[in-house]
Amino acid sequence: MFWEDVEPILTPRLSEAIAKAYDVFGKYRLSGTIVHCDCSVCMSAEVAAKLSSLPVKHIDASLLAEYTNSAHGYDAETIEPQFKHFVPRYFELIASCDPPSHLGLETCLARLCGYRERWPKAEIEAVDAFFDAFVAASVDQLGLLEWPVGMRLEFDMGEVLGMIVLAGGDLERALAVFGSSPDPQAAVHMASMRLDVGVRRGRSFFQNAHYADFPEAATRIGEWLMRDEVADRIIAAHELLDDPGYDDILNLALG
Repeated sequence: MFWEDVEPILTPRLSEAIAKAYDVFGKYRLSGTIVHCDCSVCMSAEVAAKLSSLPVKHIDASLLAEYTNSAHGYDAETIEPQFKHFVPRYFELIASCDPPSHLGLETCLARLCGYRERWPKAEIEAVDAFFDAFVAASVDQLGLLEWPVGMRLEFDMGEVLGMIVLAGGDLERALAVFGSSPDPQAAVHMASMRLDVGVRRGRSFFQNAHYADFPEAATRIGEWLMRDEVADRIIAAHELLDDPGYDDILNLALG
């Protein structure tokens, strides 16, 4: 996704979810330098010191990306509380369409994986509320980009779902929010995602390299997208939209 082309949609629901995360995770404070990998290709001592000393709201996406991609270890005693300190800022930057990862939105919150089994209820609810709000807000991202193959959406809902999958979030819950979102916006995103659906062993699956270790999720998303109900919504979107720029996406999704 070309994030520089995407304007954030900060809905009241999304703002509330971020504020709630700051409230819930605000008790986690750093004492000393964060645990990090200090090999020659990972995090420098200077970066670790900066991450450890800056107020969390002052950490920008490029700096937090160093933590995302270079602080590899995990334990419940030391690293988990340190990570929780950064969680609200992750949410705020993601909502601002400035994801703190050098490898894409999907990888931003991979360290969350297992949170729904291990974390206190209030923290689980705060994470789930952010995912719900971000999915709902993302549906309204309908900007178009012109590619050699035709017009395509500049915003990729598949990356949003991938972030939730890699974070160990509730995929069914995310699909329910997506599915209950209004048309034509939701139908356009469903159509766009259909362009990346393939067939493997007789079953539809969503094709994305970040889903390689999550084949069940890829299959679930693929089959969810290829339902007759989704096709009907895409057909109806033709009538709801008064913009031929979307025709290529909608027609290919039905082909």
